[in-house]
Amino acid sequence: MGIAKRLPLNRSAVCRIWIPVFSMCEFPDIPDWQYRLPPVRSGAQSDDLPAPEAGLGLPVARILDEGGHFAGWLCGFAIDLKTKRTISTSWTAPSGRLQDPDSFAWQVMKRLGGRFVWIMHWHGVRRIYSDCAASVPCVYDPKARLVGSSAAALFSSPDYEDRLDAKLFAALEVDREGWFPAGMTAHHGLCRLLPGHYLNLDSWQAKRFWPRAVIEHTDCPDEALDALVDNVRAQIAALNAEPHRLAFALTAGRETRMLLACARPWVDQVDFVTVTGANRHRLDTVVASRIAQDFGLSYRSLARVEATDEQRSLFVHRTGHCHGDSNAAYHPSVWPIAQSHIMISGVGGETARGFLWRAGDRADTLITAQTICRRFGFAAHERLLAAVSAWLETLPVMNAQQILDQAFVELRNGSWYGPQFTADPTLQRQAPLLNYPALELMLSLPDDWKRAGNLADRVIAKYWPELACYPFNSLGPVQDMLLKLRHALSDPRVVLRKIRKFRT
Repeated sequence: MGIAKRLPLNRSAVCRIWIPVFSMCEFPDIPDWQYRLPPVRSGAQSDDLPAPEAGLGLPVARILDEGGHFAGWLCGFAIDLKTKRTISTSWTAPSGRLQDPDSFAWQVMKRLGGRFVWIMHWHGVRRIYSDCAASVPCVYDPKARLVGSSAAALFSSPDYEDRLDAKLFAALEVDREGWFPAGMTAHHGLCRLLPGHYLNLDSWQAKRFWPRAVIEHTDCPDEALDALVDNVRAQIAALNAEPHRLAFALTAGRETRMLLACARPWVDQVDFVTVTGANRHRLDTVVASRIAQDFGLSYRSLARVEATDEQRSLFVHRTGHCHGDSNAAYHPSVWPIAQSHIMISGVGGETARGFLWRAGDRADTLITAQTICRRFGFAAHERLLAAVSAWLETLPVMNAQQILDQAFVELRNGSWYGPQFTADPTLQRQAPLLNYPALELMLSLPDDWKRAGNLADRVIAKYWPELACYPFNSLGPVQDMLLKLRHALSDPRVVLRKIRKFRT
């Protein structure tokens, strides 16, 4: 198939001014785990919305409200947080008697975990909502009225290559830990739906729906901690009932250790895995193997396998050229468990420790587009700064730390983590910390908790205190320094990105 071919990023065609010719559009075969809506006709009646076309392996469930009215389709691997069940073919949404679509939508969104996109079609309202990390991605062309999971699901060659912006791809260093934030994509005229926004399929405009109000600090952080653990355990219970076994990523980091503590009731029924290799992977391997041995965990190390040029090219293409970092280079490493397991990771837990904060940040610190781009490690670029500036305008009134947290949620998780769903349709990956209720609990933690990284430490202390005896992200000063030096020598451009992050 054509999508397996390496795309020539240096073609002059991708630098031309793009002129849309929608009537001549030919759709490609839908890649595995991807979807698209057939063209939504201009002037279509509100009761006319085509069902999504789905690629092999992507579950599509019909949604009804409590009154039995059709409410759309749910694409992906969603979890009902209340019933502790996965959703496969059909689901009854809560509070269907509400006639306000905004209220109804929020009832649905706070009930769901897992990875999904909701194509809402309810009482004449036609919208698309994503989960809190847009981890079943949605991209759209408002002029052509096209929606799908990636450019690979929407554009056949040569349209794909003609619309590809190779200069922007290179400027954002997408093949070296970069990505397209703030609703940007690698293709002219194609936008990404960000977390906290829905796409109106009549106006073809994206509108913010979350946060519904500024999330205030809780006066009872320990209660928030317990609620978060209950949230995570509801998802573990749902996924553990599936035919596939659960494989928890086990590293030297705090989030995976915290999830291990949450999974303690199931520890004899699940497996733990670590990708082995040099640099950071050596650190993970040493610490994880010690924990597994001491507690008798079912543990497996997966050798880091480098993708071939063709495999890496296909990975990048499936994301619509919106992702190309080390995950593209080493994604075959997890293939040995792809058919037997569901992978559980701690992605999103960084929200609870102020990932983008600096020591000198205060509530009144001025946060600009330049600030955000530097903290992500981006080089200055006119279109990037314009996109982030436009994103800042959509936020409600927030202090500096709240803006930075929101940037991490939407411009990192929703723009870097989310697009990877389409890249490797083999192993189902779930991140139990990424759903709207969990996110609000983490965002509500006091500032001093976030600065100290207290959440993981306190979950571990309460639910499995012995795990605190092992070091986090360290093998000792000498070994740590050697690992950092080897990493710097392996690719100086990655180090340059890290230097940019601290030039604030």
